[in-house]
Amino acid sequence: MNKKEVFLNFVFLGAIARDICLGTRDSQLIALKADQIPEDRIPRNALNAAKVFLAYVDGRTPPHRWMRHASPWPGGRSQREGVCG
Repeated sequence: MNKKEVFLNFVFLGAIARDICLGTRDSQLIALKADQIPEDRIPRNALNAAKVFLAYVDGRTPPHRWMRHASPWPGGRSQREGVCG
């Protein structure tokens, strides 16, 4: 698998876990928005990049430089606040 496929798999699995924990149905939208990030912009460590992207989607961090061009939501923050746990 290439770097983008690994990144998308981790993002989708993390988004599914987020959906189960928070009772949302956002995983497909999150995966589609992650797919808009070109492979050359994804950092070398795809697992860490997916973790950072999911924290951004969850509203816990601002967007990083490598994901700024493909902001999933206006203002670079999530429409929902909260974290699992």
